[in-house]
Amino acid sequence: MLLTTVITALIALSAVIYAYVRRKLNTSALLGTLILGAVIVLTLGLRYACSGLLMLLAFFISGNIVTKYKYEDKEALGVAESNKGMRDINNVAGNGLSPAIFAIVFGITHDTSFLVGFSGAVATACADTFSTEIGQAEGNPRLITTLRKVPVGTNGGVSLPGLGASVLGSALISAVALTLRFDMLLFPICLISGFSGGIVDSILGATVEDRYPLRLNKHHVNIMATLSGGIIAILIAYILS
Repeated sequence: MLLTTVITALIALSAVIYAYVRRKLNTSALLGTLILGAVIVLTLGLRYACSGLLMLLAFFISGNIVTKYKYEDKEALGVAESNKGMRDINNVAGNGLSPAIFAIVFGITHDTSFLVGFSGAVATACADTFSTEIGQAEGNPRLITTLRKVPVGTNGGVSLPGLGASVLGSALISAVALTLRFDMLLFPICLISGFSGGIVDSILGATVEDRYPLRLNKHHVNIMATLSGGIIAILIAYILS
């Protein structure tokens, strides 16, 4: 188990350094990602750290891939990630803070429901990234709160391709989450909570993002959505238990 965790950690570290060298991450994002990885290892322990790192690695790699999906088209529409998709510390915090919180609480309580919350939070981050990057390239969005047509890139805009991509992103993390090996219901729980967290993200985007008086930015919304996805996962697990 120790060897497996060490190998996984080294693979994850190599992927992060490679991304930094290829300018997918700036220095602040590199440091933030390394800190997040250390928190996961220290709080999840030898039994679960490998699975936690695998989930984050799957999100990290797939997120970078979908960011490049039709990048030129998204750039022409003015909705592509800036700096050719390079991530900074805000991106790391937006997607990683909630999983870290669930991991820390698990480390304190050793209650596996918080592992479910961790998985749901990462699934939400992946679902939202897939939905945004693929949906903006393919969809004709409608505002989630009114269903009226809106321009691509509008906060809270959703489309069928984007929703389909959200399911795909959530399913990816849900599949990896099965390596935790303590509950076979984890796949449907993560799938539903990840997709639901993505919907929460869209609702928050349509109602509070960049709006008076809160003036929340997309990273604040991401934190709230991933936290919601984790909580939804815990609630579903509790209902099914």
